[in-house]
Amino acid sequence: METLIALVLSAVVIGLVSHAFLVQNQYYSMQQLRTGAQDNVRGATELIAREVRNTPDEGVAIAGRRTLAVRVPMAVGVFCNRVGVGEGDIMTEGGEAALSTDEFAGLAVRQGSDWEYHYTTWATVNGNDALSASACEANGADTVGAYDDFHRLTSLETQFSPIPSEGEVVILFRETTFTIRQSQLDSTTLGLFRASYGAAPVEFATGIDTTAQFQYRTPGGMLDTVSAAAVGSIDAVRIVADARKPAPTGGQDDVRFGWSVMVPLRNVREPG
Repeated sequence: METLIALVLSAVVIGLVSHAFLVQNQYYSMQQLRTGAQDNVRGATELIAREVRNTPDEGVAIAGRRTLAVRVPMAVGVFCNRVGVGEGDIMTEGGEAALSTDEFAGLAVRQGSDWEYHYTTWATVNGNDALSASACEANGADTVGAYDDFHRLTSLETQFSPIPSEGEVVILFRETTFTIRQSQLDSTTLGLFRASYGAAPVEFATGIDTTAQFQYRTPGGMLDTVSAAAVGSIDAVRIVADARKPAPTGGQDDVRFGWSVMVPLRNVREPG
């Protein structure tokens, strides 16, 4: 009888300990998933936010619910010398060596109150730098210790009419497209993809919920899609990147984490 009572008590104690262990293990697993989901979307949205913060006026190219394309300056230069009808010299900090020319998407100049963007390739506009610094120096540019900062651009007549005048600001920009679509890494969720201009998209975050989207603040309110003709009215982008991960065991709800960031376009004009 004593042995039987001891066995029953032992079974009860083991059951209680096992239950406590399973509950604790499940809680730990859920916390791990929740932390992973939070880190995933926070890192993903920060990558997008960095691009959006650097987007200049008129720099949003596509403003869709699941697709966002922004034109971001790689370098800002001053047009310091005009050569013939289609060539000119610019001065940018660091010169060509500071550019990621494989991401180059085009040139932009200020036309009145707006930026005018033109797409081209680096091979098309890349000119000879040998005379750039001396030509700009003849026009009054300070070239002391900065000869490598000057660069000649060619074929400008195919981009601008007329080509920029001396003293005008020129942007050398890249275009980055972010897309929310079916993940290639996890077919049960969506993924965030990034693509440079002319390049194939690459998935940089997975585990994104179906509620994920881009939204745009305009004078008319928050919109999830803005037409190409009206993208200049956007002054902030809201990134909704909710995360979802399957529960570690059956019978449990998926782990969800709601996350969104409102990012103002730093360089837009003030209304009016």
